[in-house]
Amino acid sequence: MAIKYLSSKYFFGGIASSEKIGIRGSFAFAKRLNIFDEATKISIMPKTAKVSGETVTDLIKWIVPGSPYDTNIYFYSEGGKIYQEDTDGVWSTLQTTDDSHGQGMEVLDDYLYYVRDSDIGKYGPLSNSPSFDDTWGTATSGDTFNDTSGTKYAPVKAFAEGLAIGHGNYLAYYNDDTGVLVNDKLVFPAGFQIRCLEVINEFLAIGVWKGTAINENSEGYLFFWDGYSDNYNFSVPINEGGCAALLTNKNRLLTSVGGSGALLLNYSPFQRIDTVPNLTLDKYVEILPGAMTNWRGMAQIGLAGNTDSTDVIQGVYTYGHSSEEFPEVLNYSFTISTDTETGTTLKIGALKGIGNSMYIAWRDGSSYGVDKVTNDNEPYATGVLEGLIFDNEQLYKDKLAMKLKATQLPLAADESVQLGYKTNRASSYTTGDANATDDSAETAISIPASAARFREFQYEVILAAAGSTSPTVTSIALKIDDLSSEESF
Repeated sequence: MAIKYLSSKYFFGGIASSEKIGIRGSFAFAKRLNIFDEATKISIMPKTAKVSGETVTDLIKWIVPGSPYDTNIYFYSEGGKIYQEDTDGVWSTLQTTDDSHGQGMEVLDDYLYYVRDSDIGKYGPLSNSPSFDDTWGTATSGDTFNDTSGTKYAPVKAFAEGLAIGHGNYLAYYNDDTGVLVNDKLVFPAGFQIRCLEVINEFLAIGVWKGTAINENSEGYLFFWDGYSDNYNFSVPINEGGCAALLTNKNRLLTSVGGSGALLLNYSPFQRIDTVPNLTLDKYVEILPGAMTNWRGMAQIGLAGNTDSTDVIQGVYTYGHSSEEFPEVLNYSFTISTDTETGTTLKIGALKGIGNSMYIAWRDGSSYGVDKVTNDNEPYATGVLEGLIFDNEQLYKDKLAMKLKATQLPLAADESVQLGYKTNRASSYTTGDANATDDSAETAISIPASAARFREFQYEVILAAAGSTSPTVTSIALKIDDLSSEESF
């Protein structure tokens, strides 16, 4: 007999790319857990709360604040509706825009600009009695402010002295100084469609794709333009799929590509940093171009705008770290307010971090809404950690699980911690009783002899909040007998 104690006391490693191995402090999966505030503790994240009431009736694709011209926040939906949340949190529908699929929206120089099928409209001045002009900018003959895909994207971005608008394989540009709109400022190869725009250093990054579905074609490009040249300055091919979404994070470009859910950092060369957990090769996910934002100093990624997988956990994933001492990692942080996490009719349309809050636009079946999460929201009711599969580097040999234990900060009233385990890839965890004893600093579960022998072992920890407070777990340990005296090869 050889007794071993295996302890996990670091949690900064995020979701591992493998079910068995990962960087220090990584785990198989976690739901709604805060791993960033302290590398040696986990607690439950603040929960999302629906703020849009019954006002929102379709999927929102873009969210922009009116600052510095007003304190309202504007939302543009696939049905052409322009919604507003005012300073008091009151929601209204400003307009249902004709001939619109919510192609793109941006604020520039006291006006809200929005793209229709054949026109660019504007709403303003935001600072004083705004009104709508749906035909402010009209497409030239034979052209439209649309693409040929089912998603209908014509992204808009404030850049240099004006406004860039991607439509099909054209980039339109409005120079705010001269008041001139040029519909074909840049022309890209036929077949490409502009899907997303982002500013990085002195360049506008222009993400393009081909086809009518994100997983239809493996060819994509990033084009870079300085705002002054007659053509784009340089381009970078993407061989993993079309450009789905772009975000500048810490002065680096974060790119979601194709239907694989791959996340690429930088572009010369691209560095593949993560893929969507639980996504098999025969399924796809699509991140929408308005569904990536920065909040709390980290990248937030809304998964997914579309998917055919019923296994992928959907909501908001965070990519980042709390300190340069730790690696940047992926973590599943937020479930939408309906608590739905999977399904092909669950969609995240747009995200936007604004000050201390983040807005999350979603569809859940036939329901639509916008959630808001702030740092001081109450925690979710539960958070779950699943450890990596453990085999003691001896998959070929039986081991004996004896006891699983977690340490936690003393529990406050009505907080609880619960442990579970499964062996040899069982379909579900066997869980012990939830420990809700006030001031308790340990939670344990003994493994019965009938279930103790294993070749592979995996644990879970379930944290349950009590209203405004969350339990804090500081370590998980497993006691085993490695059965070294047994010959079993």
